[in-house]
Amino acid sequence: MLRAIRWISNLSLLLVLLLTTACALFNERPGPEFTSGPREQVFYANYEEVWRAANIVLQAYPLRVSNMDQGVLETDAIHGYRIFTPVYKPNDSPSGETYKLTLNVVRGSLERKVATKVALTKEITLQSDFFSDPKLLPSDGLEEKALLYRMGREIQIERALARAQKKHNKNR
Repeated sequence: MLRAIRWISNLSLLLVLLLTTACALFNERPGPEFTSGPREQVFYANYEEVWRAANIVLQAYPLRVSNMDQGVLETDAIHGYRIFTPVYKPNDSPSGETYKLTLNVVRGSLERKVATKVALTKEITLQSDFFSDPKLLPSDGLEEKALLYRMGREIQIERALARAQKKHNKNR
């Protein structure tokens, strides 16, 4: 009898724990903090490598400005179905929401190594109706981080291909 009571109490405790934690598993998780201003990253690569990687990464975007001498890449206004949506957020952006990306590339050196700094800014605007002025919205920074990460990967891929080609030519 005592064993049965203990078994029932353990089972009820387990049931209570499962019910209280199961609801927490399906709660919507908050996204990252919204920020304004550019996302910056320094690549230990020469200017031409970084510029080439930036052009490859922004190939899917409609470019408005591509000036290598000034180090500026700027997209045209992106709106509608082409807006980047993070995985944690449903794709329900308002119809008046548009954004543009501006990428600034700067030559330099860091600790006696060739370095190139990239600053990426995402300017989001929302025009609620035809007569009102557009309102600036903050960015969550995920698209900018993803683009900078992809630039770093493109630089790594290009360097690996150059090493493989050099090794192949050396073995001939």
